[in-house]
Amino acid sequence: MRKLKVSVVGALLVATVSLNAETKSSFTDRAYASVVKLAEQGNPNALFALGEMNYLGMGVKKDYKKALYYFKEAAERGHIKAQFNLGYMYHNGIGVEKNFKEALKWFQKAADKGDPKSMLYLGDIYYKGEGVPNNEIDYAKALYWYTMASKQGYPQADYKLGEMFYEGKGVKQDLEKARKLFLHAAEQGHAGAQFFLGQMYLTGKGVHKDMKKAKRWMQEAYMNGYQDAKKVLDTYGWEAVIRKETLPGYEESHSG
Repeated sequence: MRKLKVSVVGALLVATVSLNAETKSSFTDRAYASVVKLAEQGNPNALFALGEMNYLGMGVKKDYKKALYYFKEAAERGHIKAQFNLGYMYHNGIGVEKNFKEALKWFQKAADKGDPKSMLYLGDIYYKGEGVPNNEIDYAKALYWYTMASKQGYPQADYKLGEMFYEGKGVKQDLEKARKLFLHAAEQGHAGAQFFLGQMYLTGKGVHKDMKKAKRWMQEAYMNGYQDAKKVLDTYGWEAVIRKETLPGYEESHSG
């Protein structure tokens, strides 16, 4: 799958930069036609590639409805990233009306095959009670799926688990465990975890109050795009450092 995505979609990116309009048009038409041919044969990687191309508008006009169609065709053939993308589109109402039950269905399929992003979204669904029977919050299942994603090294999952232990939702409140989880995510650049960690050191909740550490983590949070950290920095007269190149965020995107 990765080879197909790089050879077709990656080549389209190169073409966009390096070729003149006439040659580029001819190249993208041939590339698209090649992928379509494979997709017509039921190749799940080609179907997924067509979904990505239509979703992103790479080589073709952006079309979410077509993207949804191709992702579904690939997902039904067991393509894990297509299953996640399909769940994401249903969850967020992209190219289709929001449908949390459908989102849950496809996230579950991908999570059962080990996809950490789908595990994270399942955790969110159960944490919020979206698309589950009677829309009932299920902290036990949320905890399970966040933990599964965390075991695969997903910082966003550590952050979510940290929140649960910090607030005592679905678990016995454990501020030390929350601190460790926030720290693990914060060290990987997660802005929300950096902010929470800064708050803990600022207030002394669950830790020894430490203004130096509070300042450090608030600055890190702000540098990584957490705007609420700016209010804290201003309140205490701390410098609001801006990083020239922001670290990659951990908000989920559609692509796997």
